[in-house]
Amino acid sequence: MPSLKHIFTSFATAMGALLLANCTMGTPQSRIDGNHSLYESLPAKHQELVSQGKIAKGMSKSAVFLALGNPSRKSEGFRDDTHFERWNYTRLQPRYYNSFQTIYGHGSSRRGHGRHYHGFAFAPTIEYAPYRSASVLFLRKVVDSWERLGPPRY
Repeated sequence: MPSLKHIFTSFATAMGALLLANCTMGTPQSRIDGNHSLYESLPAKHQELVSQGKIAKGMSKSAVFLALGNPSRKSEGFRDDTHFERWNYTRLQPRYYNSFQTIYGHGSSRRGHGRHYHGFAFAPTIEYAPYRSASVLFLRKVVDSWERLGPPRY
């Protein structure tokens, strides 16, 4: 059976990796800092919304990029004699559960003789499931509608 120290170390490593991944996704301010001239070209009302990470009907694709970042997926089509484009954003939701695991290993005793061990254990497990967190619909290259979605409940 894994030691408590091993379980804690694994958990801390996973949380550190998740924190690092979340920090590298960027914030509206980091995108504004990296694209200052683009931000300055937006109307004052849009600049205020972008700095808060919000969007509104009539915003350009550039403003949406600054507010929300790059979409996870882009799709386009043609409906009612109008070209449209949809940007979908994906996030990861952690799912926690206990799993049944088999354990096998090789160790040594005080006398220097090798010992094999095996057994079964329940262990906490975390998986990350992707879900669509936001969707933005562009008509004529500006925002026509948008929605933010909460994580699914399992």
